[in-house]
Amino acid sequence: MSIRRLFYTSLVVLALALLVLSAGIGIAAVQDVLRLDEDESYVNNLEPTRANKTSYTKFLDSKQFEGDRLEFHIYVSKTGNPILDDYVLELRTNLENPVWKFGDDFSHSANWIVWKGKEEHERMVPKVILSGDVPKPIRKVKEPEFEAYDIYGIGEGEVYVELTVGTSKDGATLETIIQPLGPSTKFLSTSEGIQDAKSEIEKNLKEARGMIGKETDLEKDIWKLYEEGHPGWASMLSEHYKEPVVAERQPLGLYVILFLILGLILGSGLVYVYVSRGGGKGVDVSQISAELNDTSGRIEEKSSSINAISTRFARSEDDEKRGVARDLIRIRASLNEISSEIRTIADRIKER
Repeated sequence: MSIRRLFYTSLVVLALALLVLSAGIGIAAVQDVLRLDEDESYVNNLEPTRANKTSYTKFLDSKQFEGDRLEFHIYVSKTGNPILDDYVLELRTNLENPVWKFGDDFSHSANWIVWKGKEEHERMVPKVILSGDVPKPIRKVKEPEFEAYDIYGIGEGEVYVELTVGTSKDGATLETIIQPLGPSTKFLSTSEGIQDAKSEIEKNLKEARGMIGKETDLEKDIWKLYEEGHPGWASMLSEHYKEPVVAERQPLGLYVILFLILGLILGSGLVYVYVSRGGGKGVDVSQISAELNDTSGRIEEKSSSINAISTRFARSEDDEKRGVARDLIRIRASLNEISSEIRTIADRIKER
């Protein structure tokens, strides 16, 4: 082997060795140095009406009401891997009115750099305590055909509490990120009004679907409207969506009532004709009279049901519904007259 060839071979081997060594150093540099203890960590809700203690894992991705004061107790420990002297720990949140406590120090900032220097690294990592208010559930929303615009709506806003190991030159912001501590605390802010709107939408759409028999594209769009930050409009539209279906159902119920009443009237008339023509010898006439009076009473009950429907239609802004209300009022008046006539028939039968 020539000296030149040996020289080039040595260079290649040296380069490969340096590559492997640098990769090993890189791997060591990004090793996790801290861990978040999920089993020990927990969250307190400080609101008197909703006071509770929730484990860290159960709290993740939960829904919390706007304005509630929460208190986080986050336990952090070292992994045993080498910790470089310039490593720091950043605490960051978008809770409102935050108050951090790390060891004996306090901060009211949204983000705070702690755990600085070799001396602190050698001690146990203090527990991180944070209290803050759940912000209003305002978030960026999607608007079809207007994706280029920044549009914000009322929805389930994302809230976070993040702990990140990194390096910092100015002691205020991270220059490089070494290790995000996970799982990161993420949950959703909402409000009782938004939850009430969701319940109302579910009720209205379920009622409409039960009568239509299937899910429609409009129903899907109403849910999209809710999910994209417009719960008020979605709730209102679900009510309007349900109304025509319910309106179609009401006349059917009305026809059933009218057929029942017609049957009662015809039955009463046949009884009167039968008795007046000498039929029913030995029949208890007083019992027949009582049953006719009972029939008259049931007609009056149905008449009251028609009155309730006509009153509801009469208050509508729809001209067609108000016209139906007028017809129903006339029908009710006729039914009252028929009920009175049946009572007269009953009295006559009783006298025979």
